[in-house]
Amino acid sequence: MKKIQQIIFWILLAIVIFGGGYLFYQHQHAAVEEQTSTANYSVKDIGQLDVENVFYDKTVNQAESGSFLGIKVGKETSLYIFHFKAQVYYDLDKAHSNYNAADKTLTVQMPQPEIKLLLKDSKYHMNYDYYKVHNSIFVKDSDDKGLKVEQQAADEVKKDILAKPDVIASAKSSARKTLTQMFARDNVKVKCVFS
Repeated sequence: MKKIQQIIFWILLAIVIFGGGYLFYQHQHAAVEEQTSTANYSVKDIGQLDVENVFYDKTVNQAESGSFLGIKVGKETSLYIFHFKAQVYYDLDKAHSNYNAADKTLTVQMPQPEIKLLLKDSKYHMNYDYYKVHNSIFVKDSDDKGLKVEQQAADEVKKDILAKPDVIASAKSSARKTLTQMFARDNVKVKCVFS
Protein backbone atom coordinates (compact mmCIF):
# COMPACT_ATOMS: atom_id res chain seq x y z
CA MET A 1 0.00 0.00 0.00
CA LYS A 2 2.85 2.30 0.84
CA LYS A 3 4.34 1.66 -2.58
CA ILE A 4 1.08 2.75 -4.30
CA GLN A 5 1.00 5.93 -2.22
CA GLN A 6 4.56 6.74 -3.28
CA ILE A 7 3.71 6.17 -6.96
CA ILE A 8 0.62 8.38 -6.67
CA PHE A 9 2.68 11.04 -4.87
CA TRP A 10 5.31 11.08 -7.64
CA ILE A 11 2.63 11.15 -10.37
CA LEU A 12 0.87 14.07 -8.68
CA LEU A 13 4.18 15.85 -8.17
CA ALA A 14 5.04 15.35 -11.87
CA ILE A 15 1.58 16.69 -12.88
CA VAL A 16 2.01 19.76 -10.64
CA ILE A 17 5.53 20.44 -11.97
CA PHE A 18 4.53 19.99 -15.63
CA GLY A 19 1.29 21.93 -15.12
CA GLY A 20 3.10 24.77 -13.34
CA GLY A 21 5.76 24.86 -16.06
CA TYR A 22 3.10 24.92 -18.76
CA LEU A 23 1.22 27.78 -17.06
CA PHE A 24 4.49 29.70 -16.57
CA TYR A 25 5.35 29.22 -20.28
CA GLN A 26 1.89 30.39 -21.38
CA HIS A 27 2.17 33.48 -19.18
CA GLN A 28 5.64 34.36 -20.56
CA HIS A 29 4.57 33.69 -24.15
CA ALA A 30 1.50 35.95 -23.77
CA ALA A 31 3.68 38.74 -22.31
CA VAL A 32 6.16 38.50 -25.20
CA GLU A 33 3.32 38.44 -27.76
CA GLU A 34 1.74 41.53 -26.19
CA GLN A 35 5.11 43.28 -26.22
CA THR A 36 5.66 42.54 -29.92
CA SER A 37 2.12 43.53 -30.84
CA THR A 38 2.69 47.11 -29.70
CA ALA A 39 6.44 47.43 -30.20
CA ASN A 40 8.13 49.57 -32.82
CA TYR A 41 5.18 50.41 -35.02
CA SER A 42 6.32 53.98 -35.29
CA VAL A 43 7.41 55.60 -38.53
CA LYS A 44 9.64 58.22 -36.89
CA ASP A 45 12.65 55.88 -37.05
CA ILE A 46 12.39 55.74 -40.85
CA GLY A 47 13.44 59.38 -41.35
CA GLN A 48 13.01 60.61 -44.92
CA LEU A 49 10.82 58.48 -47.15
CA ASP A 50 11.79 59.19 -50.78
CA VAL A 51 8.75 58.49 -52.91
CA GLU A 52 9.06 60.16 -56.31
CA ASN A 53 11.81 61.30 -58.71
CA VAL A 54 11.08 64.19 -61.05
CA PHE A 55 13.23 65.55 -63.86
CA TYR A 56 12.50 69.21 -64.41
CA ASP A 57 13.89 71.76 -66.85
CA LYS A 58 13.49 75.47 -66.17
CA THR A 59 14.33 78.34 -68.48
CA VAL A 60 15.23 81.80 -67.20
CA ASN A 61 15.59 84.89 -69.34
CA GLN A 62 17.67 87.67 -67.92
CA ALA A 63 18.25 91.08 -69.43
CA GLU A 64 21.18 93.11 -68.20
CA SER A 65 22.85 96.31 -69.13
CA GLY A 66 26.55 96.88 -69.08
CA SER A 67 27.98 100.05 -67.58
CA PHE A 68 30.94 102.16 -68.52
CA LEU A 69 31.95 104.95 -66.12
CA GLY A 70 28.62 104.61 -64.35
CA ILE A 71 26.63 105.06 -67.57
CA LYS A 72 24.42 102.19 -68.78
CA VAL A 73 25.68 101.04 -72.15
CA GLY A 74 24.12 98.36 -74.32
CA LYS A 75 21.74 95.60 -73.38
CA GLU A 76 22.45 91.92 -73.25
CA THR A 77 19.89 89.16 -72.85
CA SER A 78 20.86 85.83 -71.36
CA LEU A 79 18.93 82.59 -71.53
CA TYR A 80 19.59 79.87 -68.97
CA ILE A 81 18.19 76.37 -69.28
CA PHE A 82 18.47 74.53 -65.97
CA HIS A 83 18.19 70.75 -65.63
CA PHE A 84 17.03 69.60 -62.21
CA LYS A 85 16.48 66.18 -60.74
CA ALA A 86 14.16 66.46 -57.78
CA GLN A 87 13.09 63.95 -55.17
CA VAL A 88 9.74 64.28 -53.49
CA TYR A 89 9.95 62.95 -49.95
CA TYR A 90 8.08 62.84 -46.67
CA ASP A 91 9.99 63.65 -43.49
CA LEU A 92 8.54 60.97 -41.23
CA ASP A 93 10.17 62.56 -38.17
CA LYS A 94 7.27 65.02 -38.47
CA ALA A 95 4.64 62.28 -38.89
CA HIS A 96 2.33 61.06 -36.14
CA SER A 97 1.42 57.39 -35.99
CA ASN A 98 -1.05 55.42 -33.92
CA TYR A 99 -1.16 51.62 -33.74
CA ASN A 100 -4.45 49.86 -33.01
CA ALA A 101 -3.58 46.36 -31.75
CA ALA A 102 -7.19 45.13 -31.95
CA ASP A 103 -7.37 45.27 -35.75
CA LYS A 104 -3.59 45.50 -36.37
CA THR A 105 -3.83 48.86 -38.13
CA LEU A 106 -1.18 51.58 -38.13
CA THR A 107 -2.62 55.01 -38.90
CA VAL A 108 0.00 57.52 -40.06
CA GLN A 109 -0.73 61.25 -40.19
CA MET A 110 1.61 62.24 -43.01
CA PRO A 111 3.36 65.64 -43.10
CA GLN A 112 3.44 67.87 -46.17
CA PRO A 113 5.70 66.56 -48.95
CA GLU A 114 9.05 68.25 -49.42
CA ILE A 115 11.43 68.60 -52.35
CA LYS A 116 15.12 67.77 -52.44
CA LEU A 117 16.95 68.98 -55.55
CA LEU A 118 19.77 66.77 -56.75
CA LEU A 119 22.32 67.32 -59.45
CA LYS A 120 21.65 65.48 -62.66
CA ASP A 121 25.32 64.66 -62.99
CA SER A 122 28.42 65.07 -60.91
CA LYS A 123 29.69 68.21 -62.62
CA TYR A 124 27.87 71.15 -61.08
CA HIS A 125 28.62 73.50 -63.99
CA MET A 126 27.07 71.00 -66.40
CA ASN A 127 23.71 71.41 -64.70
CA TYR A 128 22.66 74.22 -66.96
CA ASP A 129 23.10 75.55 -70.47
CA TYR A 130 23.78 79.25 -70.96
CA TYR A 131 23.16 81.26 -74.11
CA LYS A 132 23.65 84.91 -74.93
CA VAL A 133 21.14 86.36 -77.31
CA HIS A 134 22.70 88.55 -80.01
CA ASN A 135 20.26 89.80 -82.63
CA SER A 136 17.85 86.91 -81.93
CA ILE A 137 20.57 84.27 -82.43
CA PHE A 138 21.51 81.95 -79.55
CA VAL A 139 25.25 81.84 -78.94
CA LYS A 140 26.39 79.17 -76.48
CA ASP A 141 28.61 80.68 -73.84
CA SER A 142 29.99 79.77 -70.44
CA ASP A 143 29.14 82.05 -67.56
CA ASP A 144 29.75 81.40 -63.87
CA LYS A 145 26.91 83.75 -63.05
CA GLY A 146 24.61 80.85 -63.93
CA LEU A 147 25.35 79.22 -60.58
CA LYS A 148 23.79 82.20 -58.81
CA VAL A 149 20.81 82.25 -61.12
CA GLU A 150 20.40 78.51 -60.62
CA GLN A 151 19.92 78.99 -56.87
CA GLN A 152 17.11 81.46 -57.53
CA ALA A 153 15.55 79.11 -60.08
CA ALA A 154 15.79 76.19 -57.62
CA ASP A 155 13.40 77.89 -55.19
CA GLU A 156 10.89 78.42 -57.99
CA VAL A 157 11.28 74.80 -59.16
CA LYS A 158 10.43 73.47 -55.69
CA LYS A 159 7.21 75.50 -55.67
CA ASP A 160 6.39 74.49 -59.25
CA ILE A 161 6.79 70.77 -58.52
CA LEU A 162 4.71 70.91 -55.32
CA ALA A 163 1.96 72.69 -57.28
CA LYS A 164 1.61 69.79 -59.75
CA PRO A 165 -1.34 67.60 -58.65
CA ASP A 166 -0.17 64.55 -60.62
CA VAL A 167 3.24 64.56 -58.90
CA ILE A 168 1.65 64.87 -55.45
CA ALA A 169 -0.92 62.13 -56.21
CA SER A 170 1.87 59.82 -57.36
CA ALA A 171 3.93 60.65 -54.25
CA LYS A 172 0.98 59.85 -51.97
CA SER A 173 0.36 56.55 -53.73
CA SER A 174 4.03 55.61 -53.52
CA ALA A 175 4.20 56.51 -49.81
CA ARG A 176 1.16 54.32 -49.08
CA LYS A 177 2.60 51.42 -51.06
CA THR A 178 6.08 51.67 -49.48
CA LEU A 179 4.80 51.87 -45.90
CA THR A 180 2.37 49.00 -46.53
CA GLN A 181 5.24 46.83 -47.80
CA MET A 182 7.42 47.75 -44.82
CA PHE A 183 4.87 46.55 -42.25
CA ALA A 184 3.34 43.69 -44.29
CA ARG A 185 5.56 40.97 -42.81
CA ASP A 186 3.94 41.65 -39.40
CA ASN A 187 0.45 41.61 -40.99
CA VAL A 188 -0.04 45.25 -40.03
CA LYS A 189 -2.37 47.29 -42.24
CA VAL A 190 -1.17 50.83 -42.89
CA LYS A 191 -3.57 53.73 -43.33
CA CYS A 192 -1.98 57.01 -44.46
CA VAL A 193 -3.81 60.26 -43.78
CA PHE A 194 -2.49 63.17 -45.82
CA SER A 195 -3.01 66.75 -44.77
